[in-house]
Amino acid sequence: MQAVILAAGEGRRLRPLTENYPKPMIRVGGKPILEHTLGILPQEVDEVILVIGYKGEKIKDYFGSEFGRLSLKYAFQPEPKGTADALLKAEPLLKGENFLLLYADDLYHPDDLESVIGELPSVLIKESNEPERFGVCLLDQNGRLREVLEKKENPPSNLVNIGVYLLNREIFSVPPVFTPNGEVNLAAQIGAWAKTRPVRVVKARFWHPIGYPSDLDKAEDYFRLPFSEWLN
Repeated sequence: MQAVILAAGEGRRLRPLTENYPKPMIRVGGKPILEHTLGILPQEVDEVILVIGYKGEKIKDYFGSEFGRLSLKYAFQPEPKGTADALLKAEPLLKGENFLLLYADDLYHPDDLESVIGELPSVLIKESNEPERFGVCLLDQNGRLREVLEKKENPPSNLVNIGVYLLNREIFSVPPVFTPNGEVNLAAQIGAWAKTRPVRVVKARFWHPIGYPSDLDKAEDYFRLPFSEWLN
Protein backbone atom coordinates (compact mmCIF):
# COMPACT_ATOMS: atom_id res chain seq x y z
CA MET A 1 0.00 0.00 0.00
CA GLN A 2 1.07 3.57 -0.65
CA ALA A 3 0.83 6.44 1.79
CA VAL A 4 0.54 10.08 0.81
CA ILE A 5 2.10 12.48 3.31
CA LEU A 6 1.32 16.16 2.93
CA ALA A 7 4.61 17.95 3.62
CA ALA A 8 4.26 21.26 1.77
CA GLY A 9 3.46 23.42 4.80
CA GLU A 10 5.43 26.57 5.54
CA GLY A 11 4.70 26.87 9.26
CA ARG A 12 4.52 30.66 9.52
CA ARG A 13 3.46 30.53 13.17
CA LEU A 14 6.72 28.75 13.96
CA ARG A 15 9.03 31.41 12.58
CA PRO A 16 11.97 31.96 12.86
CA LEU A 17 12.34 28.16 13.00
CA THR A 18 10.83 27.84 9.52
CA GLU A 19 12.72 30.65 7.81
CA ASN A 20 15.29 28.19 6.44
CA TYR A 21 13.46 24.86 6.77
CA PRO A 22 9.93 23.65 6.03
CA LYS A 23 7.77 22.81 9.03
CA PRO A 24 8.10 18.98 8.67
CA MET A 25 11.89 19.34 9.05
CA ILE A 26 11.73 21.00 12.46
CA ARG A 27 13.51 18.75 14.92
CA VAL A 28 11.88 17.28 18.00
CA GLY A 29 13.30 14.38 19.93
CA GLY A 30 16.51 14.76 17.95
CA LYS A 31 14.91 14.17 14.53
CA PRO A 32 12.74 16.01 12.00
CA ILE A 33 9.03 15.58 12.71
CA LEU A 34 8.63 13.89 9.32
CA GLU A 35 11.27 11.29 10.18
CA HIS A 36 9.30 10.25 13.25
CA THR A 37 6.17 9.90 11.09
CA LEU A 38 7.90 7.76 8.48
CA GLY A 39 9.22 5.52 11.23
CA ILE A 40 5.78 4.61 12.59
CA LEU A 41 3.87 3.91 9.37
CA PRO A 42 1.93 0.62 9.34
CA GLN A 43 3.68 -2.43 7.90
CA GLU A 44 1.12 -2.47 5.09
CA VAL A 45 2.75 0.69 3.70
CA ASP A 46 5.75 0.07 1.47
CA GLU A 47 5.87 3.29 -0.57
CA VAL A 48 5.34 6.92 0.39
CA ILE A 49 4.48 9.87 -1.82
CA LEU A 50 5.70 13.06 -0.14
CA VAL A 51 3.91 16.18 -1.36
CA ILE A 52 6.44 18.97 -0.89
CA GLY A 53 6.29 22.70 -1.50
CA TYR A 54 7.91 25.41 0.63
CA LYS A 55 11.66 24.68 0.76
CA GLY A 56 10.82 21.15 -0.31
CA GLU A 57 14.36 20.54 -1.54
CA LYS A 58 15.40 20.32 2.12
CA ILE A 59 13.11 17.31 2.53
CA LYS A 60 14.21 15.68 -0.71
CA ASP A 61 17.92 16.18 0.03
CA TYR A 62 17.55 14.75 3.54
CA PHE A 63 15.50 11.63 2.78
CA GLY A 64 16.36 10.83 -0.83
CA SER A 65 14.58 7.90 -2.51
CA GLU A 66 14.19 5.56 0.44
CA PHE A 67 13.78 5.45 4.19
CA GLY A 68 14.42 2.05 5.72
CA ARG A 69 11.95 -0.36 4.10
CA LEU A 70 10.04 2.48 2.45
CA SER A 71 10.42 3.69 -1.13
CA LEU A 72 9.96 7.46 -1.37
CA LYS A 73 8.56 9.46 -4.26
CA TYR A 74 7.92 13.20 -4.48
CA ALA A 75 5.12 15.37 -5.81
CA PHE A 76 5.41 19.15 -5.87
CA GLN A 77 2.76 21.67 -4.83
CA PRO A 78 4.12 25.01 -6.08
CA GLU A 79 1.48 27.15 -4.36
CA PRO A 80 -0.39 26.59 -1.07
CA LYS A 81 -3.83 25.98 -2.54
CA GLY A 82 -5.09 23.63 0.13
CA THR A 83 -4.93 20.02 1.25
CA ALA A 84 -7.19 18.71 -1.52
CA ASP A 85 -4.95 20.41 -4.09
CA ALA A 86 -1.92 18.75 -2.46
CA LEU A 87 -3.56 15.35 -2.84
CA LEU A 88 -4.27 16.07 -6.50
CA LYS A 89 -0.55 16.64 -7.02
CA ALA A 90 0.09 13.10 -5.75
CA GLU A 91 -2.59 11.44 -7.90
CA PRO A 92 -0.32 10.69 -10.92
CA LEU A 93 1.99 8.68 -8.63
CA LEU A 94 -0.73 6.52 -7.10
CA LYS A 95 -0.53 2.91 -8.27
CA GLY A 96 -3.46 1.13 -6.65
CA GLU A 97 -6.98 1.96 -5.57
CA ASN A 98 -6.39 2.43 -1.82
CA PHE A 99 -3.96 4.63 0.06
CA LEU A 100 -3.28 6.07 3.50
CA LEU A 101 -3.08 9.86 3.81
CA LEU A 102 -1.68 11.89 6.69
CA TYR A 103 0.09 15.12 7.56
CA ALA A 104 3.86 15.45 7.90
CA ASP A 105 3.94 17.86 10.82
CA ASP A 106 1.81 16.37 13.61
CA LEU A 107 2.70 13.62 16.07
CA TYR A 108 0.73 10.38 15.80
CA HIS A 109 0.88 7.03 17.58
CA PRO A 110 1.70 3.88 15.58
CA ASP A 111 -1.25 1.99 17.12
CA ASP A 112 -3.67 4.63 15.87
CA LEU A 113 -2.23 4.60 12.36
CA GLU A 114 -2.59 0.82 12.29
CA SER A 115 -6.18 1.04 13.53
CA VAL A 116 -7.32 3.09 10.54
CA ILE A 117 -6.22 0.36 8.10
CA GLY A 118 -9.28 -1.69 7.19
CA GLU A 119 -12.68 -0.54 6.01
CA LEU A 120 -12.71 2.07 3.26
CA PRO A 121 -13.01 5.00 3.56
CA SER A 122 -11.98 5.76 7.15
CA VAL A 123 -11.20 8.92 9.11
CA LEU A 124 -9.16 9.17 12.30
CA ILE A 125 -10.60 11.58 14.90
CA LYS A 126 -9.71 12.63 18.45
CA GLU A 127 -11.40 14.41 21.32
CA SER A 128 -9.90 17.88 21.81
CA ASN A 129 -10.02 20.51 24.54
CA GLU A 130 -9.65 23.16 21.80
CA PRO A 131 -12.02 22.00 19.05
CA GLU A 132 -12.37 25.56 17.73
CA ARG A 133 -8.80 25.26 16.38
CA PHE A 134 -9.64 22.36 14.10
CA GLY A 135 -12.23 20.81 11.84
CA VAL A 136 -15.00 19.28 13.95
CA CYS A 137 -16.54 15.94 12.96
CA LEU A 138 -20.25 15.30 13.43
CA LEU A 139 -21.37 11.66 13.54
CA ASP A 140 -24.66 10.06 12.59
CA GLN A 141 -26.70 7.70 14.76
CA ASN A 142 -24.59 4.76 13.54
CA GLY A 143 -21.30 6.40 14.49
CA ARG A 144 -20.37 7.16 10.89
CA LEU A 145 -19.13 10.51 9.65
CA ARG A 146 -22.01 12.88 8.88
CA GLU A 147 -20.28 16.21 8.34
CA VAL A 148 -17.03 18.14 8.87
CA LEU A 149 -17.26 21.72 10.10
CA GLU A 150 -14.10 23.79 9.71
CA LYS A 151 -12.90 25.90 12.65
CA LYS A 152 -16.18 27.07 14.15
CA GLU A 153 -16.06 29.63 16.99
CA ASN A 154 -18.53 27.59 19.04
CA PRO A 155 -18.18 24.06 17.67
CA PRO A 156 -21.04 21.64 18.38
CA SER A 157 -18.65 18.78 19.11
CA ASN A 158 -15.18 18.17 20.56
CA LEU A 159 -14.39 15.41 18.06
CA VAL A 160 -11.85 16.82 15.66
CA ASN A 161 -10.38 15.61 12.39
CA ILE A 162 -6.68 14.87 12.88
CA GLY A 163 -5.70 14.53 9.23
CA VAL A 164 -5.35 10.76 8.87
CA TYR A 165 -7.50 8.97 6.28
CA LEU A 166 -7.73 5.65 4.52
CA LEU A 167 -9.01 6.57 1.07
CA ASN A 168 -9.46 5.24 -2.43
CA ARG A 169 -9.54 6.84 -5.84
CA GLU A 170 -13.23 7.59 -5.51
CA ILE A 171 -12.25 10.72 -3.57
CA PHE A 172 -11.06 12.31 -6.84
CA SER A 173 -14.60 12.23 -8.21
CA VAL A 174 -16.00 14.18 -5.22
CA PRO A 175 -16.54 17.87 -6.09
CA PRO A 176 -13.97 20.18 -4.44
CA VAL A 177 -14.94 22.27 -1.42
CA PHE A 178 -13.47 25.77 -1.34
CA THR A 179 -12.63 27.72 1.80
CA PRO A 180 -13.18 31.51 2.02
CA ASN A 181 -9.52 32.09 1.11
CA GLY A 182 -9.90 30.12 -2.12
CA GLU A 183 -8.12 26.93 -1.03
CA VAL A 184 -9.62 23.47 -1.57
CA ASN A 185 -10.11 21.65 1.71
CA LEU A 186 -9.78 17.87 1.84
CA ALA A 187 -11.54 17.44 5.20
CA ALA A 188 -14.60 19.31 3.97
CA GLN A 189 -14.51 17.31 0.74
CA ILE A 190 -14.55 14.07 2.74
CA GLY A 191 -17.42 15.49 4.79
CA ALA A 192 -19.33 16.03 1.54
CA TRP A 193 -18.39 12.51 0.44
CA ALA A 194 -19.97 11.16 3.65
CA LYS A 195 -23.35 12.41 2.46
CA THR A 196 -23.26 9.94 -0.43
CA ARG A 197 -21.57 6.89 1.13
CA PRO A 198 -20.66 5.55 4.61
CA VAL A 199 -17.38 6.84 6.01
CA ARG A 200 -16.01 4.93 8.99
CA VAL A 201 -14.80 6.93 11.98
CA VAL A 202 -11.95 5.62 14.15
CA LYS A 203 -11.15 7.31 17.45
CA ALA A 204 -7.45 7.88 18.06
CA ARG A 205 -5.94 7.56 21.51
CA PHE A 206 -3.13 10.06 20.86
CA TRP A 207 -2.52 13.09 18.68
CA HIS A 208 -0.30 16.12 19.17
CA PRO A 209 -0.72 18.87 16.57
CA ILE A 210 2.22 21.22 16.14
CA GLY A 211 1.23 24.75 15.25
CA TYR A 212 2.94 26.98 17.80
CA PRO A 213 6.32 27.03 19.59
CA SER A 214 4.67 25.82 22.81
CA ASP A 215 3.55 22.69 20.92
CA LEU A 216 7.20 21.91 20.20
CA ASP A 217 8.02 22.11 23.90
CA LYS A 218 5.28 19.61 24.67
CA ALA A 219 6.49 17.36 21.85
CA GLU A 220 9.95 17.25 23.43
CA ASP A 221 8.29 16.07 26.63
CA TYR A 222 6.63 13.21 24.78
CA PHE A 223 9.90 12.04 23.27
CA ARG A 224 11.36 11.62 26.73
CA LEU A 225 8.82 8.83 27.22
CA PRO A 226 8.30 5.45 25.50
CA PHE A 227 5.38 5.20 23.05
CA SER A 228 3.40 3.17 25.57
CA GLU A 229 3.25 6.15 27.94
CA TRP A 230 2.00 8.55 25.26
CA LEU A 231 -1.41 6.93 25.63
CA ASN A 232 -1.76 7.67 29.35
